[in-house]
Amino acid sequence: MARKLFISVLGAGFYENCVYVQDDFKSSQTRFIQQATLELIDCKGSWTTEDKICILLTDKAREVNWEVTSRAKPKTDNAVPYVGLKHILNQMGLSAQVEGVSILSGMNENEMWKIFQTVFDLIEDGDELYFDLTHSFRYLPMLVLVLGNYAKFLKNIRIAHISYGNYEARNETGAPIINLLPLAALQDWTFAAADFLRNGNCDQLVQLTKRTIRPILIETCGKDEVANSLQSLTNELQTITNNIQTCRGLAITQNDNMAQLKRSIETLTTEIIPPLIPVVKKIELSFANFSIDKNTLNGLHAARWCYDNRMYQQAITILQETIVNLICEQTGLSVEDEEERMLVNSAFYVVYNKKQQHEETWKLPNDSKGEDAKNKVRELIQLPIVNALSGSFKVATNLRNDFNHSGFRNNPMKANKMIKSIGERIQKVCDILIPNNDVH
Repeated sequence: MARKLFISVLGAGFYENCVYVQDDFKSSQTRFIQQATLELIDCKGSWTTEDKICILLTDKAREVNWEVTSRAKPKTDNAVPYVGLKHILNQMGLSAQVEGVSILSGMNENEMWKIFQTVFDLIEDGDELYFDLTHSFRYLPMLVLVLGNYAKFLKNIRIAHISYGNYEARNETGAPIINLLPLAALQDWTFAAADFLRNGNCDQLVQLTKRTIRPILIETCGKDEVANSLQSLTNELQTITNNIQTCRGLAITQNDNMAQLKRSIETLTTEIIPPLIPVVKKIELSFANFSIDKNTLNGLHAARWCYDNRMYQQAITILQETIVNLICEQTGLSVEDEEERMLVNSAFYVVYNKKQQHEETWKLPNDSKGEDAKNKVRELIQLPIVNALSGSFKVATNLRNDFNHSGFRNNPMKANKMIKSIGERIQKVCDILIPNNDVH
């Protein structure tokens, strides 16, 4: 089980007694938000001796708010009973270890990085982190958010709680504890969406969705519409990207995953994380060129999508096969029949090598019936589209072979030249098949 780690900064102010509230929670009367937050997260009831509470202390905070039993009120010399936070935490009867951690005042960049390292060193691999940012001075809230993401990457931690006690907003009920975790969650969604948009990898989005909606679906017995829409969105996104990454041509051009993805996005509301909607819309925009209906040209858009997401081998594979699909579709050949597809390949070979008048050199599928196969090739080589695409088909074939043989061939292409050539060839085919349309 993951270790729980609570981290909070203790300020140097003179704090008055207050009750802190959040939803149905109401804390004890306390001067210290740390006590209220530990009560909120049930530290006494569910934390063990393996867990830890770390209070970050500047020299001034340690002097006036940590171990004291009395303190002079501001603007007076009158000392009043004032029990420091260390004593309060001891009185709470907590099982978790409590440590006061010295930090610098953070007056310059050098001190900032030392604070960063001090806090980072408190974290162990796999920790579950709980942050209170109430008395975090100057840039420290930003530091904590950055550090959280840094630790997620290097130490595989999970941020379970971030909050802020707003004493200034107190009323007859108490002072609110504001949940800041949605900000960290939005940051996670943004990073995951950015990873998807740059690399076509939706794994982080899928994991985030599961973590976000699982408690909601459990609580509502699977009936929450927003949670179901978010789950449907990432399920369809995963299916679409899996199909593209594994070059599932029929699925790319013929099924309705794209339509379902768009429907899921349309039904999302702002009820889970309000600013998430623009992030999701950005994902939707990456598929803007795809048709929601059966459409062979989706293969062309998939090739461009792969190229933009650095999936170069998939890009050239899908491009070459899409060229064949389009010819099959226009001439009544089956896109699923390997022999009929090979007739299209033969027609491209004939046209590119200018062998129209040399039928004895034509390369036909082994199983094709001689004269019927030749008649079909004779028909295909007359088509303007075959003539227009023959050069691109030849280049795509060479690029695909270079990929598939890992460059173990005569005159293998340099990687940067191959990448550039794939992009140019996709654009060339787009210019022929979808003129006056921007497919980027």
